[in-house]
Amino acid sequence: MGLFKKKEETNQTKCKTCGMELHDPERLKRHINKAHGHLPAKKMDGQDGAGGMW
Repeated sequence: MGLFKKKEETNQTKCKTCGMELHDPERLKRHINKAHGHLPAKKMDGQDGAGGMW
């Protein structure tokens, strides 16, 4: 019935970042990874002398 659930648990299909409502929790995970999960690209400065990113 869902009487004693927290509000966050009942609303697992709304993105906390942009507010987009999706119909499936799995879709929400994919949306977050694709739309909000990008990391800034690493620069290859060459400061460490190794010549690569690692």
